[in-house]
Amino acid sequence: MDPLSPLSSLSYDVGDFLYVIPIAIPALFGMIVLILDIYLGRGSNKTPLALTSGLGCLLTAVAAWALWAPATGAPVMAGTLAPSAFGAVAALAILIGTTLIGFSVAHHSQSADGVGVDLGRSIAHGELYGLLLFATSGMLAMTIANDMVTFFVAIETLSIAVYALTGVERRRARSAEGAMKYFVLGAFSAAFLLYGMSLLYGATGTMRLDVLAETAIKPSDLPMATVGGTLILIGLLFKVGAVPFHAWVPDAYEGAPSAVTGFMSIGVKVAAFAGMFRIVEGLGACGALGADLAGSPVGSWVLWFVAALTVIGGNAGALTQRNPRRLMAYSGIAHTGYLLVALVAFTRQFGHSSDALNMTYAAHDAAAGLLFYLLAYALANAGVFAVINHLERRGEDVDSLDDLAGLAHTQPRSALVMAVCLLSLAGIPGTAGFLGKLWVFRAGVASGDVGLVVLALMASAISLYYYLRIVVIMYMREPQAGTAGASSEDPQRWCSRLAILVAGVLTIWLGVYPPNAILKLVVDGAQALVH
Repeated sequence: MDPLSPLSSLSYDVGDFLYVIPIAIPALFGMIVLILDIYLGRGSNKTPLALTSGLGCLLTAVAAWALWAPATGAPVMAGTLAPSAFGAVAALAILIGTTLIGFSVAHHSQSADGVGVDLGRSIAHGELYGLLLFATSGMLAMTIANDMVTFFVAIETLSIAVYALTGVERRRARSAEGAMKYFVLGAFSAAFLLYGMSLLYGATGTMRLDVLAETAIKPSDLPMATVGGTLILIGLLFKVGAVPFHAWVPDAYEGAPSAVTGFMSIGVKVAAFAGMFRIVEGLGACGALGADLAGSPVGSWVLWFVAALTVIGGNAGALTQRNPRRLMAYSGIAHTGYLLVALVAFTRQFGHSSDALNMTYAAHDAAAGLLFYLLAYALANAGVFAVINHLERRGEDVDSLDDLAGLAHTQPRSALVMAVCLLSLAGIPGTAGFLGKLWVFRAGVASGDVGLVVLALMASAISLYYYLRIVVIMYMREPQAGTAGASSEDPQRWCSRLAILVAGVLTIWLGVYPPNAILKLVVDGAQALVH
Protein backbone atom coordinates (compact mmCIF):
# COMPACT_ATOMS: atom_id res chain seq x y z
CA MET A 1 0.00 0.00 0.00
CA ASP A 2 1.23 3.47 -0.83
CA PRO A 3 1.86 5.23 2.50
CA LEU A 4 0.76 8.52 0.90
CA SER A 5 -2.53 7.15 -0.41
CA PRO A 6 -4.68 9.11 2.11
CA LEU A 7 -3.40 12.29 0.51
CA SER A 8 -5.09 11.35 -2.75
CA SER A 9 -8.42 12.40 -1.25
CA LEU A 10 -7.22 15.97 -0.81
CA SER A 11 -8.49 18.26 -3.54
CA TYR A 12 -8.59 22.02 -3.79
CA ASP A 13 -10.63 24.21 -6.08
CA VAL A 14 -9.06 27.51 -7.03
CA GLY A 15 -12.16 29.24 -5.71
CA ASP A 16 -11.59 27.73 -2.27
CA PHE A 17 -8.58 29.98 -1.74
CA LEU A 18 -10.88 32.99 -1.73
CA TYR A 19 -12.18 31.92 1.67
CA VAL A 20 -8.67 32.15 3.09
CA ILE A 21 -8.38 35.86 2.20
CA PRO A 22 -9.94 37.15 5.47
CA ILE A 23 -7.43 35.04 7.41
CA ALA A 24 -4.47 36.12 5.27
CA ILE A 25 -5.12 39.88 5.32
CA PRO A 26 -4.32 40.41 9.04
CA ALA A 27 -1.12 38.37 8.71
CA LEU A 28 -0.11 40.42 5.67
CA PHE A 29 -0.78 43.71 7.45
CA GLY A 30 1.08 42.39 10.48
CA MET A 31 4.19 42.14 8.34
CA ILE A 32 3.49 45.56 6.81
CA VAL A 33 3.37 47.32 10.20
CA LEU A 34 6.64 45.66 11.24
CA ILE A 35 8.34 47.00 8.10
CA LEU A 36 6.64 50.40 8.45
CA ASP A 37 7.90 50.68 12.02
CA ILE A 38 11.47 50.38 10.76
CA TYR A 39 10.96 53.26 8.33
CA LEU A 40 9.29 55.46 10.96
CA GLY A 41 12.41 55.20 13.11
CA ARG A 42 13.09 55.47 16.83
CA GLY A 43 11.20 58.02 18.85
CA SER A 44 8.74 58.86 16.06
CA ASN A 45 4.98 59.13 16.22
CA LYS A 46 3.57 55.61 15.78
CA THR A 47 0.02 56.67 14.93
CA PRO A 48 0.52 55.48 11.31
CA LEU A 49 0.88 51.95 12.71
CA ALA A 50 -2.56 52.17 14.33
CA LEU A 51 -4.06 53.55 11.12
CA THR A 52 -2.43 50.80 9.04
CA SER A 53 -3.65 48.05 11.34
CA GLY A 54 -7.12 49.62 11.34
CA LEU A 55 -7.11 49.58 7.54
CA GLY A 56 -6.15 45.90 7.61
CA CYS A 57 -9.02 45.11 9.99
CA LEU A 58 -11.46 47.08 7.82
CA LEU A 59 -10.44 45.19 4.68
CA THR A 60 -10.68 41.91 6.59
CA ALA A 61 -14.20 42.76 7.78
CA VAL A 62 -15.29 43.57 4.23
CA ALA A 63 -13.75 40.34 2.93
CA ALA A 64 -15.34 38.23 5.70
CA TRP A 65 -18.74 39.83 5.10
CA ALA A 66 -18.48 39.33 1.33
CA LEU A 67 -17.02 35.80 1.33
CA TRP A 68 -18.13 34.12 4.56
CA ALA A 69 -21.58 35.61 5.19
CA PRO A 70 -23.19 34.13 2.01
CA ALA A 71 -21.47 30.75 2.51
CA THR A 72 -23.56 27.82 3.70
CA GLY A 73 -21.00 26.18 5.96
CA ALA A 74 -20.08 23.57 3.36
CA PRO A 75 -16.47 22.38 3.77
CA VAL A 76 -13.81 23.90 1.51
CA MET A 77 -10.02 23.55 1.25
CA ALA A 78 -10.18 19.74 1.41
CA GLY A 79 -12.55 19.94 4.36
CA THR A 80 -10.27 22.01 6.61
CA LEU A 81 -12.48 25.13 6.63
CA ALA A 82 -16.24 25.68 6.75
CA PRO A 83 -16.97 29.39 6.15
CA SER A 84 -20.43 30.64 7.07
CA ALA A 85 -22.29 33.59 8.54
CA PHE A 86 -21.44 32.17 11.98
CA GLY A 87 -17.75 32.78 11.32
CA ALA A 88 -18.51 36.19 9.79
CA VAL A 89 -20.24 37.46 12.95
CA ALA A 90 -17.49 36.12 15.21
CA ALA A 91 -14.90 37.71 12.90
CA LEU A 92 -16.71 41.05 13.14
CA ALA A 93 -16.53 40.97 16.95
CA ILE A 94 -12.83 40.08 16.87
CA LEU A 95 -12.00 42.81 14.35
CA ILE A 96 -13.92 45.45 16.31
CA GLY A 97 -11.87 44.61 19.38
CA THR A 98 -8.55 44.61 17.52
CA THR A 99 -9.24 47.95 15.81
CA LEU A 100 -10.48 49.83 18.88
CA ILE A 101 -7.71 48.54 21.13
CA GLY A 102 -5.08 49.39 18.52
CA PHE A 103 -6.41 52.93 18.14
CA SER A 104 -6.75 53.49 21.89
CA VAL A 105 -3.05 52.86 22.56
CA ALA A 106 -1.52 54.82 19.65
CA HIS A 107 -0.59 57.81 21.82
CA HIS A 108 1.65 55.63 24.01
CA SER A 109 4.43 56.32 21.51
CA GLN A 110 4.30 60.04 22.29
CA SER A 111 5.66 61.96 25.23
CA ALA A 112 3.58 64.55 27.04
CA ASP A 113 5.43 67.44 25.37
CA GLY A 114 5.64 65.76 21.96
CA VAL A 115 9.39 65.18 22.07
CA GLY A 116 11.45 62.32 23.38
CA VAL A 117 10.03 58.85 23.81
CA ASP A 118 11.13 56.27 26.36
CA LEU A 119 11.15 53.19 24.15
CA GLY A 120 11.53 50.93 27.15
CA ARG A 121 8.12 52.04 28.43
CA SER A 122 6.34 52.66 25.16
CA ILE A 123 4.30 49.71 23.90
CA ALA A 124 2.87 51.36 20.78
CA HIS A 125 5.47 50.06 18.37
CA GLY A 126 5.61 47.67 15.45
CA GLU A 127 5.87 44.53 17.58
CA LEU A 128 2.62 45.33 19.40
CA TYR A 129 0.59 45.92 16.25
CA GLY A 130 2.23 43.04 14.43
CA LEU A 131 1.43 40.59 17.21
CA LEU A 132 -2.14 41.91 17.48
CA LEU A 133 -2.68 41.22 13.79
CA PHE A 134 -0.96 37.81 13.83
CA ALA A 135 -3.15 36.79 16.78
CA THR A 136 -6.21 38.08 14.93
CA SER A 137 -5.34 35.86 11.97
CA GLY A 138 -5.30 32.83 14.25
CA MET A 139 -8.58 33.87 15.85
CA LEU A 140 -10.32 34.16 12.49
CA ALA A 141 -9.10 30.71 11.47
CA MET A 142 -10.57 29.28 14.69
CA THR A 143 -14.03 30.60 13.84
CA ILE A 144 -14.32 28.61 10.57
CA ALA A 145 -11.99 25.66 11.23
CA ASN A 146 -13.63 22.38 10.20
CA ASP A 147 -10.67 20.17 11.04
CA MET A 148 -9.27 19.65 14.53
CA VAL A 149 -5.68 19.92 13.33
CA THR A 150 -6.49 23.22 11.63
CA PHE A 151 -8.23 24.37 14.80
CA PHE A 152 -5.22 23.47 16.93
CA VAL A 153 -2.78 25.26 14.61
CA ALA A 154 -5.05 28.33 14.71
CA ILE A 155 -5.35 28.32 18.50
CA GLU A 156 -1.57 27.97 18.89
CA THR A 157 -0.99 30.81 16.43
CA LEU A 158 -3.24 32.92 18.62
CA SER A 159 -1.69 31.70 21.88
CA ILE A 160 1.94 32.25 20.97
CA ALA A 161 1.21 35.81 19.85
CA VAL A 162 -0.74 36.56 23.04
CA TYR A 163 2.01 35.06 25.26
CA ALA A 164 4.43 37.54 23.69
CA LEU A 165 1.94 40.40 24.01
CA THR A 166 1.45 39.70 27.72
CA GLY A 167 5.18 40.17 28.31
CA VAL A 168 5.65 43.00 25.82
CA GLU A 169 6.76 45.39 28.57
CA ARG A 170 10.14 43.77 28.99
CA ARG A 171 11.32 45.95 31.89
CA ARG A 172 8.29 45.18 34.04
CA ALA A 173 8.62 42.14 36.29
CA ARG A 174 4.86 41.87 36.73
CA SER A 175 4.40 41.65 32.97
CA ALA A 176 6.98 38.86 32.69
CA GLU A 177 5.32 37.00 35.57
CA GLY A 178 1.90 37.22 33.93
CA ALA A 179 3.33 36.05 30.60
CA MET A 180 5.02 33.05 32.23
CA LYS A 181 1.88 31.99 34.09
CA TYR A 182 -0.17 32.34 30.93
CA PHE A 183 2.40 30.38 28.93
CA VAL A 184 2.62 27.49 31.43
CA LEU A 185 -1.14 27.11 31.84
CA GLY A 186 -1.65 27.67 28.10
CA ALA A 187 0.71 24.79 27.38
CA PHE A 188 -1.21 22.74 29.96
CA SER A 189 -4.51 23.39 28.17
CA ALA A 190 -2.88 22.61 24.80
CA ALA A 191 -1.89 19.20 26.18
CA PHE A 192 -5.52 18.51 27.10
CA LEU A 193 -6.63 19.54 23.62
CA LEU A 194 -4.07 17.38 21.83
CA TYR A 195 -4.65 14.31 23.96
CA GLY A 196 -8.41 14.68 23.60
CA MET A 197 -8.14 15.06 19.83
CA SER A 198 -5.94 11.98 19.55
CA LEU A 199 -8.41 9.87 21.56
CA LEU A 200 -11.32 11.16 19.52
CA TYR A 201 -9.49 10.36 16.30
CA GLY A 202 -8.75 6.86 17.59
CA ALA A 203 -12.44 6.31 18.31
CA THR A 204 -13.90 7.86 15.15
CA GLY A 205 -11.13 7.75 12.55
CA THR A 206 -11.69 11.37 11.49
CA MET A 207 -10.49 14.83 12.42
CA ARG A 208 -13.14 16.68 10.40
CA LEU A 209 -16.01 18.13 12.38
CA ASP A 210 -18.61 17.66 9.63
CA VAL A 211 -17.67 13.99 9.23
CA LEU A 212 -17.57 13.58 13.01
CA ALA A 213 -21.16 14.84 13.26
CA GLU A 214 -22.29 12.08 10.88
CA THR A 215 -20.21 9.29 12.43
CA ALA A 216 -21.88 6.40 14.19
CA ILE A 217 -19.40 5.41 16.91
CA LYS A 218 -19.17 1.74 17.78
CA PRO A 219 -20.27 0.96 21.34
CA SER A 220 -16.78 -0.39 22.09
CA ASP A 221 -15.21 2.94 21.03
CA LEU A 222 -17.71 5.20 22.78
CA PRO A 223 -15.81 5.42 26.14
CA MET A 224 -12.66 6.52 24.31
CA ALA A 225 -14.63 9.12 22.33
CA THR A 226 -16.29 10.41 25.50
CA VAL A 227 -12.96 10.80 27.31
CA GLY A 228 -11.50 12.50 24.24
CA GLY A 229 -14.43 14.92 24.00
CA THR A 230 -14.18 15.68 27.73
CA LEU A 231 -10.47 16.52 27.47
CA ILE A 232 -11.13 18.79 24.49
CA LEU A 233 -13.77 20.66 26.46
CA ILE A 234 -11.41 21.02 29.44
CA GLY A 235 -8.75 22.51 27.17
CA LEU A 236 -11.24 25.01 25.75
CA LEU A 237 -12.62 25.88 29.18
CA PHE A 238 -9.04 26.79 30.15
CA LYS A 239 -8.92 29.21 27.21
CA VAL A 240 -12.16 31.00 28.14
CA GLY A 241 -11.26 31.12 31.85
CA ALA A 242 -14.18 29.12 33.23
CA VAL A 243 -14.16 28.09 36.90
CA PRO A 244 -12.28 26.00 38.07
CA PHE A 245 -9.85 26.57 35.17
CA HIS A 246 -9.62 30.33 35.71
CA ALA A 247 -6.63 30.78 38.03
CA TRP A 248 -4.39 32.26 35.32
CA VAL A 249 -6.83 34.98 34.25
CA PRO A 250 -6.46 37.63 37.02
CA ASP A 251 -2.66 37.39 37.12
CA ALA A 252 -2.25 37.49 33.33
CA TYR A 253 -4.70 40.40 33.01
CA GLU A 254 -2.99 42.36 35.79
CA GLY A 255 0.51 41.72 34.49
CA ALA A 256 -0.19 42.59 30.87
CA PRO A 257 -0.43 46.21 29.68
CA SER A 258 -4.00 47.50 29.63
CA ALA A 259 -4.11 47.41 25.82
CA VAL A 260 -3.12 43.74 25.76
CA THR A 261 -5.55 42.93 28.58
CA GLY A 262 -8.37 44.47 26.56
CA PHE A 263 -7.38 42.52 23.47
CA MET A 264 -7.16 39.25 25.42
CA SER A 265 -10.52 39.81 27.07
CA ILE A 266 -12.21 40.26 23.69
CA GLY A 267 -10.41 38.28 21.00
CA VAL A 268 -9.47 35.15 22.93
CA LYS A 269 -12.95 34.77 24.41
CA VAL A 270 -14.78 35.38 21.13
CA ALA A 271 -12.59 33.00 19.12
CA ALA A 272 -12.60 30.29 21.80
CA PHE A 273 -16.40 30.34 22.21
CA ALA A 274 -16.96 30.34 18.44
CA GLY A 275 -14.63 27.36 18.10
CA MET A 276 -16.17 25.63 21.13
CA PHE A 277 -19.67 25.79 19.66
CA ARG A 278 -18.45 24.32 16.38
CA ILE A 279 -16.63 21.49 18.14
CA VAL A 280 -19.52 20.76 20.51
CA GLU A 281 -21.79 20.46 17.46
CA GLY A 282 -19.61 17.60 16.22
CA LEU A 283 -19.10 16.01 19.64
CA GLY A 284 -22.80 16.06 20.48
CA ALA A 285 -23.98 14.73 17.14
CA CYS A 286 -21.68 11.70 17.32
CA GLY A 287 -22.50 10.98 20.96
CA ALA A 288 -19.11 11.91 22.44
CA LEU A 289 -20.75 14.09 25.12
CA GLY A 290 -21.70 10.97 27.05
CA ALA A 291 -24.78 8.86 27.65
CA ASP A 292 -28.19 10.33 28.36
CA LEU A 293 -29.02 11.56 31.85
CA ALA A 294 -32.56 12.87 32.34
CA GLY A 295 -32.96 13.30 28.59
CA SER A 296 -29.67 15.16 28.01
CA PRO A 297 -26.03 14.09 27.56
CA VAL A 298 -23.91 13.89 30.70
CA GLY A 299 -21.71 16.59 29.17
CA SER A 300 -24.64 19.02 29.34
CA TRP A 301 -24.93 18.56 33.08
CA VAL A 302 -21.19 18.92 33.59
CA LEU A 303 -21.29 22.18 31.65
CA TRP A 304 -24.32 23.20 33.74
CA PHE A 305 -22.28 22.97 36.94
CA VAL A 306 -19.27 24.68 35.35
CA ALA A 307 -21.54 27.55 34.23
CA ALA A 308 -23.03 27.86 37.73
CA LEU A 309 -19.60 27.90 39.38
CA THR A 310 -18.33 30.41 36.84
CA VAL A 311 -21.08 33.02 37.28
CA ILE A 312 -20.75 32.74 41.06
CA GLY A 313 -16.94 32.73 41.14
CA GLY A 314 -16.50 35.53 38.63
CA ASN A 315 -18.91 37.93 40.33
CA ALA A 316 -17.74 37.06 43.84
CA GLY A 317 -14.11 37.62 42.86
CA ALA A 318 -14.85 41.01 41.27
CA LEU A 319 -16.51 42.41 44.41
CA THR A 320 -13.25 42.97 46.29
CA GLN A 321 -10.97 44.12 43.45
CA ARG A 322 -9.38 47.58 43.42
CA ASN A 323 -7.19 47.11 40.36
CA PRO A 324 -9.22 47.81 37.18
CA ARG A 325 -7.52 45.04 35.18
CA ARG A 326 -8.13 42.42 37.88
CA LEU A 327 -11.71 43.62 38.23
CA MET A 328 -12.25 43.27 34.48
CA ALA A 329 -10.59 39.84 34.64
CA TYR A 330 -13.20 38.60 37.12
CA SER A 331 -15.89 40.40 35.12
CA GLY A 332 -14.73 38.43 32.07
CA ILE A 333 -14.95 35.19 34.06
CA ALA A 334 -18.54 36.06 35.01
CA HIS A 335 -19.40 36.73 31.37
CA THR A 336 -17.89 33.38 30.47
CA GLY A 337 -20.49 31.89 32.80
CA TYR A 338 -23.33 33.72 31.03
CA LEU A 339 -22.05 32.48 27.67
CA LEU A 340 -21.87 28.95 29.05
CA VAL A 341 -25.62 29.21 29.69
CA ALA A 342 -25.98 29.41 25.92
CA LEU A 343 -23.63 26.44 25.47
CA VAL A 344 -25.67 24.35 27.92
CA ALA A 345 -28.86 25.19 26.04
CA PHE A 346 -27.10 24.32 22.78
CA THR A 347 -26.10 20.84 24.02
CA ARG A 348 -29.64 19.88 25.08
CA GLN A 349 -30.49 19.11 21.43
CA PHE A 350 -28.23 16.05 21.54
CA GLY A 351 -30.23 14.18 24.16
CA HIS A 352 -33.26 11.97 23.74
CA SER A 353 -35.77 14.42 25.16
CA SER A 354 -39.46 13.91 24.46
CA ASP A 355 -39.50 17.53 23.28
CA ALA A 356 -36.73 17.22 20.70
CA LEU A 357 -38.13 19.83 18.30
CA ASN A 358 -38.20 22.54 20.97
CA MET A 359 -34.68 21.59 22.03
CA THR A 360 -33.57 22.22 18.44
CA TYR A 361 -35.26 25.62 18.47
CA ALA A 362 -33.57 26.38 21.80
CA ALA A 363 -30.21 25.39 20.31
CA HIS A 364 -30.78 27.77 17.40
CA ASP A 365 -31.68 30.55 19.85
CA ALA A 366 -28.58 29.74 21.90
CA ALA A 367 -26.28 30.01 18.88
CA ALA A 368 -27.87 33.29 17.78
CA GLY A 369 -27.77 34.65 21.33
CA LEU A 370 -24.11 33.70 21.61
CA LEU A 371 -23.22 35.64 18.45
CA PHE A 372 -25.09 38.79 19.49
CA TYR A 373 -23.71 38.55 23.03
CA LEU A 374 -20.15 38.31 21.68
CA LEU A 375 -20.71 41.46 19.61
CA ALA A 376 -22.12 43.33 22.60
CA TYR A 377 -19.36 42.09 24.90
CA ALA A 378 -16.64 43.05 22.42
CA LEU A 379 -17.98 46.61 22.12
CA ALA A 380 -18.45 47.14 25.86
CA ASN A 381 -15.08 45.69 26.85
CA ALA A 382 -13.33 47.61 24.06
CA GLY A 383 -14.97 50.80 25.33
CA VAL A 384 -13.83 50.23 28.93
CA PHE A 385 -10.25 49.48 27.95
CA ALA A 386 -10.20 52.28 25.37
CA VAL A 387 -10.92 54.73 28.20
CA ILE A 388 -8.25 53.16 30.41
CA ASN A 389 -5.72 53.26 27.56
CA HIS A 390 -6.69 56.87 26.83
CA LEU A 391 -5.85 57.84 30.40
CA GLU A 392 -2.54 56.05 30.42
CA ARG A 393 0.84 56.99 29.08
CA ARG A 394 4.24 55.71 29.97
CA GLY A 395 4.51 55.81 33.75
CA GLU A 396 0.83 56.77 34.15
CA ASP A 397 -0.74 53.32 34.44
CA VAL A 398 -4.26 53.12 35.85
CA ASP A 399 -3.53 50.59 38.59
CA SER A 400 -6.28 51.57 41.02
CA LEU A 401 -9.92 52.54 40.80
CA ASP A 402 -8.91 55.72 42.65
CA ASP A 403 -7.12 56.81 39.47
CA LEU A 404 -10.58 57.20 37.92
CA ALA A 405 -11.76 59.57 40.66
CA GLY A 406 -13.48 62.66 39.27
CA LEU A 407 -13.11 61.57 35.66
CA ALA A 408 -16.54 63.07 34.91
CA HIS A 409 -15.15 66.49 35.88
CA THR A 410 -11.90 66.31 33.91
CA GLN A 411 -13.06 64.25 30.91
CA PRO A 412 -16.88 64.05 30.82
CA ARG A 413 -17.07 62.32 27.43
CA SER A 414 -14.70 59.54 28.45
CA ALA A 415 -16.57 59.08 31.73
CA LEU A 416 -19.90 58.91 29.91
CA VAL A 417 -18.71 56.20 27.51
CA MET A 418 -17.12 54.28 30.39
CA ALA A 419 -20.43 54.40 32.27
CA VAL A 420 -22.40 53.28 29.19
CA CYS A 421 -20.07 50.34 28.57
CA LEU A 422 -20.14 49.28 32.24
CA LEU A 423 -23.94 49.41 32.23
CA SER A 424 -23.91 47.29 29.07
CA LEU A 425 -21.75 44.70 30.81
CA ALA A 426 -24.23 44.74 33.69
CA GLY A 427 -27.10 44.17 31.24
CA ILE A 428 -29.04 47.41 31.77
CA PRO A 429 -31.86 48.02 29.22
CA GLY A 430 -30.99 50.39 26.40
CA THR A 431 -27.59 48.84 25.86
CA ALA A 432 -26.34 46.01 23.65
CA GLY A 433 -25.45 43.94 26.71
CA PHE A 434 -29.09 43.81 27.78
CA LEU A 435 -30.23 42.35 24.45
CA GLY A 436 -27.35 39.87 24.50
CA LYS A 437 -28.22 38.60 27.97
CA LEU A 438 -31.93 38.54 27.16
CA TRP A 439 -31.27 36.40 24.09
CA VAL A 440 -28.99 33.97 25.92
CA PHE A 441 -31.24 33.64 28.96
CA ARG A 442 -34.28 33.13 26.74
CA ALA A 443 -32.50 30.18 25.14
CA GLY A 444 -31.72 28.82 28.61
CA VAL A 445 -35.38 29.00 29.64
CA ALA A 446 -36.48 27.37 26.37
CA SER A 447 -34.09 24.47 26.96
CA GLY A 448 -35.48 23.89 30.47
CA ASP A 449 -32.50 25.31 32.39
CA VAL A 450 -34.61 27.74 34.39
CA GLY A 451 -32.62 27.21 37.59
CA LEU A 452 -29.35 28.09 35.85
CA VAL A 453 -30.91 31.20 34.29
CA VAL A 454 -32.24 32.36 37.68
CA LEU A 455 -28.79 31.87 39.19
CA ALA A 456 -27.21 33.83 36.34
CA LEU A 457 -29.78 36.64 36.78
CA MET A 458 -29.02 36.86 40.51
CA ALA A 459 -25.29 36.94 39.80
CA SER A 460 -25.86 39.61 37.15
CA ALA A 461 -27.71 41.71 39.75
CA ILE A 462 -24.71 41.37 42.07
CA SER A 463 -22.45 42.64 39.29
CA LEU A 464 -24.26 45.98 39.44
CA TYR A 465 -22.40 46.68 42.68
CA TYR A 466 -18.89 46.64 41.26
CA TYR A 467 -19.84 48.20 37.92
CA LEU A 468 -21.74 51.04 39.57
CA ARG A 469 -18.94 51.50 42.08
CA ILE A 470 -16.73 52.64 39.19
CA VAL A 471 -19.46 55.01 38.00
CA VAL A 472 -19.77 56.46 41.51
CA ILE A 473 -16.00 56.98 41.71
CA MET A 474 -16.01 58.79 38.36
CA TYR A 475 -19.02 61.01 39.09
CA MET A 476 -19.18 61.41 42.87
CA ARG A 477 -15.50 61.83 43.78
CA GLU A 478 -13.28 64.84 43.31
CA PRO A 479 -10.32 64.54 40.91
CA GLN A 480 -7.03 63.67 42.57
CA ALA A 481 -3.82 65.43 41.68
CA GLY A 482 -1.45 63.27 39.66
CA THR A 483 -4.01 60.72 38.51
CA ALA A 484 -3.69 59.35 35.00
CA GLY A 485 -6.64 61.26 33.63
CA ALA A 486 -6.09 64.58 35.39
CA SER A 487 -4.64 66.32 32.33
CA SER A 488 -5.09 63.96 29.42
CA GLU A 489 -7.21 66.01 27.03
CA ASP A 490 -4.34 66.80 24.68
CA PRO A 491 -4.70 66.73 20.88
CA GLN A 492 -2.20 63.89 20.51
CA ARG A 493 -4.80 61.42 21.78
CA TRP A 494 -7.32 61.80 18.95
CA CYS A 495 -6.99 58.11 18.02
CA SER A 496 -8.01 56.93 21.46
CA ARG A 497 -10.86 59.48 21.61
CA LEU A 498 -12.13 58.10 18.29
CA ALA A 499 -12.04 54.54 19.67
CA ILE A 500 -13.97 55.65 22.76
CA LEU A 501 -16.61 57.41 20.66
CA VAL A 502 -17.13 54.44 18.33
CA ALA A 503 -17.45 51.97 21.22
CA GLY A 504 -19.99 54.14 23.03
CA VAL A 505 -22.13 54.89 19.98
CA LEU A 506 -22.25 51.28 18.77
CA THR A 507 -23.08 49.99 22.26
CA ILE A 508 -26.13 52.25 22.41
CA TRP A 509 -27.07 51.67 18.76
CA LEU A 510 -27.07 47.88 19.09
CA GLY A 511 -29.05 48.17 22.32
CA VAL A 512 -31.72 50.60 21.15
CA TYR A 513 -32.10 49.88 17.43
CA PRO A 514 -29.90 47.01 16.19
CA PRO A 515 -29.50 47.11 12.39
CA ASN A 516 -31.49 44.53 10.48
CA ALA A 517 -28.36 43.52 8.56
CA ILE A 518 -26.63 42.53 11.82
CA LEU A 519 -29.66 40.65 13.13
CA LYS A 520 -30.04 38.78 9.85
CA LEU A 521 -26.36 37.86 9.88
CA VAL A 522 -26.70 36.60 13.46
CA VAL A 523 -29.74 34.46 12.60
CA ASP A 524 -28.08 33.14 9.44
CA GLY A 525 -25.00 32.26 11.48
CA ALA A 526 -27.10 30.25 13.91
CA GLN A 527 -28.85 28.46 11.06
CA ALA A 528 -25.49 27.57 9.50
CA LEU A 529 -24.42 25.94 12.77
CA VAL A 530 -27.63 24.20 13.86
CA HIS A 531 -29.00 21.72 11.33
